[in-house]
Amino acid sequence: MKICYFSCSSIFGGIENIIVKSLNELSKTNEVALIVPKNCEYKNKLNKNVKIYEYQSFDKRYNPFLYLQIAKIAKNYELIHTHGAKATQIFYLLNKILNKKFVATKHNVRKGKIFNQIKNVIAVSKEVAKTIKNSSKIIYFGHEKQDIKPEILSDKFSIVSVGRLDKIKGFDLLINALANVEFEFRLYIVGEGCERENLQLLIQKLNLTDRVFLLGFRNDTFNILKGANLQVIASRSEGFPNVLIEGIFYANALVSVHIGSIAEILDNKFLTTHENLSKKLDEIYKNYENYSLEFKEFAKKQENLLSLDRYICELKDYYKELQ
Repeated sequence: MKICYFSCSSIFGGIENIIVKSLNELSKTNEVALIVPKNCEYKNKLNKNVKIYEYQSFDKRYNPFLYLQIAKIAKNYELIHTHGAKATQIFYLLNKILNKKFVATKHNVRKGKIFNQIKNVIAVSKEVAKTIKNSSKIIYFGHEKQDIKPEILSDKFSIVSVGRLDKIKGFDLLINALANVEFEFRLYIVGEGCERENLQLLIQKLNLTDRVFLLGFRNDTFNILKGANLQVIASRSEGFPNVLIEGIFYANALVSVHIGSIAEILDNKFLTTHENLSKKLDEIYKNYENYSLEFKEFAKKQENLLSLDRYICELKDYYKELQ
């Protein structure tokens, strides 16, 4: 099958990670391509079998020149798979003329009324599926486990949190919670983004400059997860975050706020609220050996559900149903 993915995002984050891994796997048995804006940050992560089309980065989604560019590419493929609301809306309008097999993935519970107008929609979780009026196919993303060495960043109780530095990821809430815990810690935040300056100011305000560190973007995130005592997810909103999947495979212990689709995977014992986060962290520290053991036993049982092979098989089967 000739498959073309379409995304209007040029930065690399959770959604783009799904696009990259999906196309790299699909390219082993299919002719695949990706349409992205010019100067896409993550195109080098795609293998040589994935054909990349970069369109001019027009600002307005209704620019006719943008539509002409996309149509000229899409007409050569059997199936178009869009990721994100903008790409989905653009191709929804184009497909009234092209009449291609068309799939859209909704990645989060926020915005995206356009998905209510699409016949074939993949939701990344049950929670996301609830935000779509029509029926959708729920497919959890997956990961291929790697044999990695832990990176030990501190001899203190080390905590890691991963994601783009955006307000929605709740790093400020985590930092404030840690300012009130009763144990010595080191927090390492992995990621880059527009909130870096605000987070740095918060760290200074709370006198945590010797305990909270912004590491920026790292290629060794899995090693850091495996070397840390605890991974924390404190987001204000989530769809089905990749960092949760990665934590299942590599973290020694994990705790998350009860948000979005995370509770579809994690048991209540590994969940908390923003209001109770400080107390939960103190409890984990005091009972760390048992908590870590319980998490590792739980995570081992989830690995098959969250494997990349399972995800790709379900994705291919769904594509075949559209033929």
